[in-house]
Amino acid sequence: MAIGLTFEEYVELKLMPPKHADRAFVTAAEHMREEAFPMSLSQAAWHVRTRGYDCRPQSLELLVKQQTIEPADVDAWTRTDVDAVCDYFEQHGLYVPYAEACRVFGFSYVSFLRALKDAAERETAEYGIQVRADDQLFVMHREPPRDDKEGVITFTLCDDIRERLERGEGV
Repeated sequence: MAIGLTFEEYVELKLMPPKHADRAFVTAAEHMREEAFPMSLSQAAWHVRTRGYDCRPQSLELLVKQQTIEPADVDAWTRTDVDAVCDYFEQHGLYVPYAEACRVFGFSYVSFLRALKDAAERETAEYGIQVRADDQLFVMHREPPRDDKEGVITFTLCDDIRERLERGEGV
């Protein structure tokens, strides 16, 4: 089981707007997907990091210096280059803290982010007030992995946040 996000999962969870967003916003997000590459070294490092890997610009510089990753142009990282970096970080278990926690708990980072996004959209629809996909607003529940089944993660609102939403306050 891969822990970090694939490019498609990244687009789904980080670029695509909530289900209730208007079509213009969705179109803009789809355009960003196509125009993301090539990236500068700094942008590539940030992109790899948002996919769940503990990457910094210096990490990419070191990988290039060691010839572990060989982009055609160090100043213009392609999707293939970035995916190669993600594969390298996945193979070596170099994750950001949240992705590492997911690994320890027995589920992928995409499971965590998807459950959080779904919970935020569910609560936004219920209360009619925008609820961010922020784990600080929710209680995380997990069912540990069993045999060959991945663990399951769900979120419910924290009591104090629910009370604020019931009063019509924003969060």
